[in-house]
Amino acid sequence: MFKPFEWVEGERLSPSQQSHAAFLNDARDVVQGAQTLVQLLDWDEDRRDAATSDADAAPLFDACQRTSLRRFLAVSLGLLHARIEAQCEVLTE
Repeated sequence: MFKPFEWVEGERLSPSQQSHAAFLNDARDVVQGAQTLVQLLDWDEDRRDAATSDADAAPLFDACQRTSLRRFLAVSLGLLHARIEAQCEVLTE
């Protein structure tokens, strides 16, 4: 089971540490949202597979919506990756 992250409180940190804490909080939100979306899509696909035998198990999403959500997930993680790389470049300069 996925354990939610705890936010880094930034009030008592230096300004540069506050910036890093804000980035980590944003990154954690993206990762947690991605994990939740993956679980939802898996659950919905199970419902789709069960729909042939159980009328109450109709999926929430159609194939087009599922594809769109997967693309959204890939883009979100891609943007997070770009931000991580930018942070790493700043640290290595």
